[in-house]
This record gives sequence, C-alpha cells and structure tokens, in this order.
Amino acid sequence: MSTNISTSDDLTWIAGSVVLSDNPPQQLKYCRKKFGIKQADLARHMSLTPSVLSDYEKGRRPSPGVKFIKRYLLALYELAKSNGKSPEEVMPTPVASVHINQP
Repeated sequence: MSTNISTSDDLTWIAGSVVLSDNPPQQLKYCRKKFGIKQADLARHMSLTPSVLSDYEKGRRPSPGVKFIKRYLLALYELAKSNGKSPEEVMPTPVASVHINQP
C-alpha cells in the first residue's frame, strides 16, 4: 500500500499511541471504533478470525508485536479510507494515558 507523507505520519502517531499506552489492547479497540470499522470486517480484511482479533483487543492473548500493530493499523486505514474516513479523525484523545519512565 502506498501512503503519502501526511498519512504515514498520522499512522505513525497512532501506532505510537498504541505502543506507549498503558493498555495497548484497549487502544487498538479505541482506534478501530473511532475509524468506524466492525471487528468482523477488520478480521476478514486481515485474514483472521473475529475471535483472534477480539482476544488481542481484550488482552487475552500476549502482545502481538509491532508487525501485527502495523498490519492492524494499515488494514484499519484501508477500510476507513473506503468508508471516507481519515487518520486525523482518530488521532485526538487517546483512551489511555502514556507514562514514560526515564532514569
């Protein structure tokens, strides 16, 4: 998938909000809902079962890793774009706060 710089930056910001969140699974679900994408539709687009996606979004499976998060967000973007939404509509107000502990 080819994205422009703005979209790439937006998706990077969203990915960062997921990875740095106190509750990444909840943040994934928040992003999906903000994009207006149904879990079953996203699972189908990612070639997953809805139950696997649900397990990740509820934290019942171990962290899926960066590759999965990238795949998840790109699939969200593609589905949302076909529905007329943009990453800018998802970016405000993360569902969980981010705390970075520095020595």
